Amino acid sequence: MKLTKTLLAGATALALTGSALAEEYVITASADYSGPFADVMPDAMAGLNAMVDYWNAEVGEGLGVSVDLKTYDMRYDSAVVARTWPSILTSDEPIIHLGFGSPDLVTLMGRLPNDKVPMLLGTAMVGLVWKPDGWHFSIRPTYSHEFAGLFNHLQKQGDGPLRIAALSTQNQAGFVDQVNGVKALADQHPERFTVTSTQWADTAPVSLTSQIRSAMADDPDLLLVGGTTAQVIASAKAMDELGQRVPIVMSTHNGLSEVSKGLSLEQLEGFYSAFSFAAPEKEGLPIRDVFEEYKSDGDWGTITAQASAQAILALRVLENAIADVGPGDVTGQAMYDALLAHEYAEDDLLGALPSLDFDNTAPFPVGDIKATAQVVEDGEITAVQSDWFDVPQIDKW
Repeated sequence: MKLTKTLLAGATALALTGSALAEEYVITASADYSGPFADVMPDAMAGLNAMVDYWNAEVGEGLGVSVDLKTYDMRYDSAVVARTWPSILTSDEPIIHLGFGSPDLVTLMGRLPNDKVPMLLGTAMVGLVWKPDGWHFSIRPTYSHEFAGLFNHLQKQGDGPLRIAALSTQNQAGFVDQVNGVKALADQHPERFTVTSTQWADTAPVSLTSQIRSAMADDPDLLLVGGTTAQVIASAKAMDELGQRVPIVMSTHNGLSEVSKGLSLEQLEGFYSAFSFAAPEKEGLPIRDVFEEYKSDGDWGTITAQASAQAILALRVLENAIADVGPGDVTGQAMYDALLAHEYAEDDLLGALPSLDFDNTAPFPVGDIKATAQVVEDGEITAVQSDWFDVPQIDKW
C-alpha cells in the first residue's frame, strides 16, 4: 500500500537532534553545453541549481542532510555518456542521476539496475522503452500520452471524432513511435479519434508543400508535428503557400518557444505545444516563485520549468527515502524503493507536476495520467487552461 504524506511537515518531524554534522548526498546531472541544446542549457541548469539550493535551505537543514549537485557536460552524445558514467559511479557515488534526453536513456538504461542508481529524466518517454523493471524513469509519460491529453480536450469541444494528420520522420525511431502511440489512441478510441494520414519528411526539410497538400486533402482538424522545429516552420510556411490552415500541435523540444525564434507569434496563432509539467506562465505557480527566490542566474521559461520539475521530484524522493531508511543510510536502492513506494502530491511538487504515482511496470507515471498545453492566442503564448487535461487510457503499442 502506497503512502501519501505532506513532505514538508514530515521534514520537521524528522529533524535530527543529536548531530551537528549534515549528511551529504550527491545527485549528478547530465548537461549539454557544447551540443544541440547548448543555447538553453544555462536556464535548464539554473532550474536544477535553484531547486537544490531551496531544498538545502528549507528542507535539508531540518533533516540534517545536504545535497551536492554535480553536473557533467555530456554534449547530448551517447559516446560521452558511456565514457563518463563509470567515473561518475566511482567518484561521486550518486544516489540518483538527472538525465537529459535520449543519449542518457539509450546508454544507461541497460546498466542502471546493476549499478543500483535510478535515473530521472525531464523529457517525455517513448513507447520503445516501455518495459518493466527498469531503473530509468521520467517525470512525464510518453509523448503520445501528452498529445492524447490535448486531443482529449479538443475533441470534447467539437462533434464527432477529432481528425488528426501527422508528419514525422521515417528513419527516426523515436519520432515514429510518437505517431504509433497516437495511432494506438485512435485504434483504441475510434469513436473519438481518427488519424487521417501520416506524411514523412526529412528532419530539416527545405519545403513540405507536397506533404502538407496531401495531409490537407483528408480534411484534418489539426496537424501533429512532434519531430523538429524545422519541420514545424516548414509546415506552417507550406500552409501559408497553399492557403490552407489547421492548428499544428508540437511538443516542447520543438515547441512554441523554439518555433517563435523562426516565425512570428502572429504566424503561430492557434498552434499548440503539449507536455505534462506546468506551463511556465501558469498563474499562481509556486515553483516559479521558488525559482525566482533562489536562482543565482537564468531566466524562467519552458526548459527552466521542466528542469525545476525534474529536480523537485528527485528531492521529494530523497525526503521519502530519508523517512524510510534514516538520514545516514540513503542509497540508490533506497531512492528507487522510495520512488515506487510513495505517491507524490501536486502540492508537494510545488505545482510543477500533477500528482504522480510510479510502479515497476513502466518508466513513467502510471494511473491517472495528466497533461497540459500552451497555445498562441492573440499573439501571446499562454496556457490553454489552468487545470490539467485527463489523458485517455492507451494500452501499450
